[in-house]
Amino acid sequence: METSKTLQSEHNAVLYVLDELKLAAGAAADGQAVPAAVFTDIEEFFRVFVDRCHHGKEESVLFPRLAGTGLPNQLEGEHGEGRRLAQAYARAVAYYRPGDRARGAAVERAAADYAAMLRAHIAKENAELLSAIDRELSGEDAEIVEAFERIETDRIGAGTHERLHGTIETLAGRIAPFLPAAVASR
Repeated sequence: METSKTLQSEHNAVLYVLDELKLAAGAAADGQAVPAAVFTDIEEFFRVFVDRCHHGKEESVLFPRLAGTGLPNQLEGEHGEGRRLAQAYARAVAYYRPGDRARGAAVERAAADYAAMLRAHIAKENAELLSAIDRELSGEDAEIVEAFERIETDRIGAGTHERLHGTIETLAGRIAPFLPAAVASR
Protein backbone atom coordinates (compact mmCIF):
# COMPACT_ATOMS: atom_id res chain seq x y z
CA MET A 1 0.00 0.00 0.00
CA GLU A 2 1.17 3.50 -0.84
CA THR A 3 0.02 4.72 2.59
CA SER A 4 2.36 2.33 4.40
CA LYS A 5 5.23 3.15 2.03
CA THR A 6 4.77 6.88 2.69
CA LEU A 7 4.83 6.43 6.45
CA GLN A 8 7.82 4.09 6.29
CA SER A 9 9.71 6.58 4.15
CA GLU A 10 8.93 9.35 6.63
CA HIS A 11 10.05 7.12 9.52
CA ASN A 12 13.35 6.50 7.72
CA ALA A 13 13.86 10.25 7.26
CA VAL A 14 13.23 10.85 10.97
CA LEU A 15 15.66 8.11 11.97
CA TYR A 16 18.32 9.59 9.70
CA VAL A 17 17.87 13.04 11.28
CA LEU A 18 18.11 11.49 14.75
CA ASP A 19 21.39 9.82 13.77
CA GLU A 20 22.81 13.11 12.51
CA LEU A 21 21.54 14.96 15.58
CA LYS A 22 23.32 12.50 17.85
CA LEU A 23 26.60 13.24 16.10
CA ALA A 24 26.09 17.01 16.13
CA ALA A 25 24.96 17.11 19.76
CA GLY A 26 27.88 14.92 20.84
CA ALA A 27 30.30 17.27 19.11
CA ALA A 28 28.64 20.29 20.75
CA ALA A 29 28.87 18.63 24.16
CA ASP A 30 32.60 18.07 23.49
CA GLY A 31 32.98 21.83 22.97
CA GLN A 32 32.98 21.88 19.17
CA ALA A 33 31.44 25.06 17.76
CA VAL A 34 28.66 23.34 15.83
CA PRO A 35 26.62 26.16 14.29
CA ALA A 36 23.37 26.85 16.13
CA ALA A 37 21.57 26.76 12.76
CA VAL A 38 22.16 23.00 12.59
CA PHE A 39 20.14 22.55 15.77
CA THR A 40 17.46 25.10 14.89
CA ASP A 41 16.97 23.48 11.48
CA ILE A 42 16.52 20.11 13.19
CA GLU A 43 14.10 21.70 15.66
CA GLU A 44 12.06 22.99 12.71
CA PHE A 45 12.15 19.51 11.18
CA PHE A 46 10.75 18.05 14.42
CA ARG A 47 8.09 20.72 14.79
CA VAL A 48 6.93 20.89 11.16
CA PHE A 49 7.78 17.57 9.52
CA VAL A 50 7.41 15.18 12.45
CA ASP A 51 4.59 16.80 14.39
CA ARG A 52 2.48 18.90 12.04
CA CYS A 53 2.93 16.77 8.92
CA HIS A 54 3.67 13.16 9.89
CA HIS A 55 1.75 13.01 13.15
CA GLY A 56 -0.93 15.20 11.57
CA LYS A 57 -1.46 12.57 8.88
CA GLU A 58 -1.76 9.85 11.48
CA GLU A 59 -4.01 11.76 13.89
CA SER A 60 -6.41 13.29 11.38
CA VAL A 61 -6.51 10.65 8.64
CA LEU A 62 -5.50 7.24 10.01
CA PHE A 63 -6.44 7.14 13.67
CA PRO A 64 -10.14 7.90 13.16
CA ARG A 65 -10.30 5.03 10.67
CA LEU A 66 -8.54 2.65 13.10
CA ALA A 67 -10.40 3.71 16.25
CA GLY A 68 -11.75 0.22 16.91
CA THR A 69 -8.26 -1.27 17.23
CA GLY A 70 -7.21 0.60 20.41
CA LEU A 71 -3.86 1.41 18.83
CA PRO A 72 -4.62 5.09 18.06
CA ASN A 73 -5.05 5.96 21.75
CA GLN A 74 -1.64 4.52 22.59
CA LEU A 75 0.06 6.27 19.71
CA GLU A 76 -1.61 9.62 20.38
CA GLY A 77 -0.36 9.43 23.96
CA GLU A 78 3.13 8.89 22.61
CA HIS A 79 2.69 11.84 20.25
CA GLY A 80 1.89 13.99 23.27
CA GLU A 81 5.02 12.80 25.06
CA GLY A 82 7.01 13.49 21.90
CA ARG A 83 5.69 17.06 21.78
CA ARG A 84 6.80 17.61 25.36
CA LEU A 85 10.28 16.24 24.66
CA ALA A 86 10.56 18.21 21.40
CA GLN A 87 9.74 21.38 23.34
CA ALA A 88 12.48 20.55 25.85
CA TYR A 89 14.88 20.12 22.93
CA ALA A 90 13.74 23.49 21.49
CA ARG A 91 14.41 25.19 24.85
CA ALA A 92 17.91 23.69 25.02
CA VAL A 93 18.58 24.84 21.45
CA ALA A 94 17.39 28.38 22.27
CA TYR A 95 20.09 28.62 24.97
CA TYR A 96 22.83 26.89 22.99
CA ARG A 97 25.98 28.83 22.16
CA PRO A 98 28.57 27.27 19.82
CA GLY A 99 31.64 26.14 21.74
CA ASP A 100 29.93 26.23 25.16
CA ARG A 101 30.30 22.67 26.52
CA ALA A 102 27.60 23.00 29.19
CA ARG A 103 25.03 24.31 26.76
CA GLY A 104 26.11 21.70 24.21
CA ALA A 105 25.63 19.02 26.87
CA ALA A 106 22.11 20.34 27.54
CA VAL A 107 21.29 20.02 23.84
CA GLU A 108 22.78 16.51 23.84
CA ARG A 109 20.63 15.43 26.82
CA ALA A 110 17.43 16.87 25.39
CA ALA A 111 18.17 15.36 21.98
CA ALA A 112 18.90 11.93 23.51
CA ASP A 113 15.65 11.96 25.51
CA TYR A 114 13.58 12.87 22.47
CA ALA A 115 15.44 10.43 20.21
CA ALA A 116 14.95 7.50 22.60
CA MET A 117 11.22 8.13 22.79
CA LEU A 118 10.88 8.70 19.05
CA ARG A 119 12.89 5.59 18.11
CA ALA A 120 10.68 3.41 20.33
CA HIS A 121 7.57 5.07 18.91
CA ILE A 122 8.68 4.48 15.32
CA ALA A 123 9.47 0.83 16.11
CA LYS A 124 5.94 0.41 17.48
CA GLU A 125 4.40 2.08 14.46
CA ASN A 126 6.48 -0.02 12.07
CA ALA A 127 5.46 -3.21 13.87
CA GLU A 128 1.83 -2.43 14.65
CA LEU A 129 0.46 0.59 12.80
CA LEU A 130 1.74 -0.28 9.34
CA SER A 131 0.33 -3.81 9.53
CA ALA A 132 -3.00 -2.46 10.83
CA ILE A 133 -3.14 -0.06 7.88
CA ASP A 134 -2.44 -2.84 5.40
CA ARG A 135 -4.96 -5.13 7.06
CA GLU A 136 -7.78 -2.67 7.82
CA LEU A 137 -7.50 0.14 5.27
CA SER A 138 -6.27 -1.37 2.01
CA GLY A 139 -9.50 -0.42 0.23
CA GLU A 140 -9.04 3.24 1.19
CA ASP A 141 -5.44 3.63 0.01
CA ALA A 142 -6.04 6.16 -2.81
CA GLU A 143 -8.28 8.28 -0.58
CA ILE A 144 -5.71 8.25 2.24
CA VAL A 145 -2.83 9.18 -0.08
CA GLU A 146 -4.88 12.13 -1.36
CA ALA A 147 -5.63 13.23 2.22
CA PHE A 148 -1.90 13.00 3.03
CA GLU A 149 -1.09 15.25 0.07
CA ARG A 150 -3.65 17.82 1.25
CA ILE A 151 -1.99 17.88 4.68
CA GLU A 152 1.40 18.51 3.09
CA THR A 153 -0.03 21.45 1.18
CA ASP A 154 -2.61 22.87 3.58
CA ARG A 155 -0.99 22.36 7.00
CA ILE A 156 2.65 22.92 6.30
CA GLY A 157 2.47 24.89 3.05
CA ALA A 158 3.27 24.14 -0.54
CA GLY A 159 6.95 23.33 -0.99
CA THR A 160 7.70 22.99 2.73
CA HIS A 161 7.91 19.19 2.62
CA GLU A 162 10.46 19.40 -0.18
CA ARG A 163 12.42 22.19 1.56
CA LEU A 164 12.68 20.12 4.74
CA HIS A 165 13.91 17.15 2.72
CA GLY A 166 16.56 19.48 1.29
CA THR A 167 17.60 20.35 4.84
CA ILE A 168 17.91 16.64 5.62
CA GLU A 169 20.16 16.11 2.61
CA THR A 170 22.60 18.81 3.75
CA LEU A 171 22.89 17.77 7.41
CA ALA A 172 25.79 15.35 7.13
CA GLY A 173 27.91 17.88 5.23
CA ARG A 174 27.12 20.65 7.70
CA ILE A 175 27.99 18.47 10.70
CA ALA A 176 31.07 16.65 9.33
CA PRO A 177 33.57 19.50 9.94
CA PHE A 178 32.94 19.24 13.69
CA LEU A 179 33.39 15.48 13.97
CA PRO A 180 36.53 13.40 14.49
CA ALA A 181 38.02 12.40 11.12
CA ALA A 182 37.05 8.72 11.50
CA VAL A 183 33.40 9.62 12.09
CA ALA A 184 33.25 12.44 9.53
CA SER A 185 34.33 10.13 6.71
CA ARG A 186 31.34 7.83 7.19
